[in-house]
Amino acid sequence: MAESNATILIPDISGFTEFMTRTELSHGSYAINVLIDAIVNAVGEEYDVSEIEGDAVLLIRKGPSPSKKEIQDICLKIFNEFHFRRKWMQRFAVCPCGACLAISNLTLKFVVHRGPLAEIKVGRFVKQSGPEMIVAHRLLKNSIDNHEYLLMSDKALQQAIDTTHEVELEWTSSSDEYASIGKVGYQFALLNYARNNVPEPPELPTYVTDDTPFLQIAIAANFRDAYMVIMDIPGRPGWMPSLQKVEQEEPIVYVGSVHHCTFENCQVDVSPLRMTSSDDSILYAESCRNEAMNLSFVYEFVFRQVDEFNCTVAIRSMNGGSSSATEEVSTTLLPGVQQVAEKLKAHCEEERVMAQTRIGRSVY
Repeated sequence: MAESNATILIPDISGFTEFMTRTELSHGSYAINVLIDAIVNAVGEEYDVSEIEGDAVLLIRKGPSPSKKEIQDICLKIFNEFHFRRKWMQRFAVCPCGACLAISNLTLKFVVHRGPLAEIKVGRFVKQSGPEMIVAHRLLKNSIDNHEYLLMSDKALQQAIDTTHEVELEWTSSSDEYASIGKVGYQFALLNYARNNVPEPPELPTYVTDDTPFLQIAIAANFRDAYMVIMDIPGRPGWMPSLQKVEQEEPIVYVGSVHHCTFENCQVDVSPLRMTSSDDSILYAESCRNEAMNLSFVYEFVFRQVDEFNCTVAIRSMNGGSSSATEEVSTTLLPGVQQVAEKLKAHCEEERVMAQTRIGRSVY
């Protein structure tokens, strides 16, 4: 086994376990993947990505130890990228599920340790091991009463290269006792105020509303369930009139994502514009662009709860281009809104009946 001194850096996403077990798995997994990518991209080539450990990234830097200032700087760079992506996902989300709403609860902490590591090669995989790797992971469980901090072990601090640059964080000395390891000393700096330096994501796109009337229907389904049908743009060919297929570059729907929808006689690019939700209502808007006819429309959907099993949905189509649609085009589109409403109602109510049937079968 090859052995070399290395700096171990572990950015760890706090709240990960609760986030993944109490929320929708597919959206939770997507969010975590985006945040892990943000961490890895922020590191660049300064550290080698040794392993992705679900809620954490194991980063290794061989050779001479970096200075305390260099460690601080790379951690703050990762911290900013992580929280920028987290804030971006919050702002541009169109999904009201538990996973997408809980993104705001995720935080990031760092553990830095140093010592000799042994490389174990199994086929094409290389795994870092040794007592110091165990110590680094044990330090993730400590007595710090906070979820966002940078922790550097005494070993990492002792071997850090001297620097004359100012280290801006406030450091506190502490230690913890670990079984089979003993007492491990460290310094830590809280990152609460570092959030103030995280850049803000872009503003949401705007659109102009007018006095176009809504078409309102009643649906025998929960208002969130009905909304999730509309939000699932890739699934619309299963119920939307004349829609044959939906193609998109990314696997999830968010404000600004583009979905190429092929209807029987036209191609329309659909892109979400806005989603706002409360305990009893959801407003969703999307742009629809038909390049062949040089037409742009904005569709608004307002879902309101009546009770747990019933809701109302109001739908309207507004001109979204620089020029108004002709009367002929408007007349053609209005029946489309009616058809969409009727098909949405039928699909949601059918889904509810099927769900109740599945629950009834599971009881027996």
